Amino acid sequence: MKIRISRCIFMFTISLLLIANTSLAASESTGNLIVNISGFPSSDGFAMVALNDSEESYKGGENKAIAKTKTRVVDQKAQVIFANLPYGSYGVSLYHDENANEKMDKNAMGIPKEAYGFSNNAKGFFGKPSYKDVMFQLNSAEKQITIK
Repeated sequence: MKIRISRCIFMFTISLLLIANTSLAASESTGNLIVNISGFPSSDGFAMVALNDSEESYKGGENKAIAKTKTRVVDQKAQVIFANLPYGSYGVSLYHDENANEKMDKNAMGIPKEAYGFSNNAKGFFGKPSYKDVMFQLNSAEKQITIK
């Protein structure tokens, strides 16, 4: 009888350790991304920020982003936090919705009239930069990036 109880306690302890280890491993494989943005031409309106996790998502624009948010611009700066992201490759794109109409305003030739930016401060040539140029790795509990 003692052997049976000891075996049950042993199996219960092993089960608890496996559950704890699985929970710990899951929490270690996600992180928070903090995006610090500066250099807005004014403090009017919002920063419209999109997060992408693949080239396909990035090429699809705002509608294909895995997460998007808007935040008020204060003192020509903004900050966005994307929480609990799985470790991996990401890219951030944003624009300054200065007139708060929730769209990127462009002139008659299709050139943006509002400020915009990308992770790695990547620059495009006649269009947005490639995903390869904006991509970065999230592989820690917290990562901060700065976009000017």
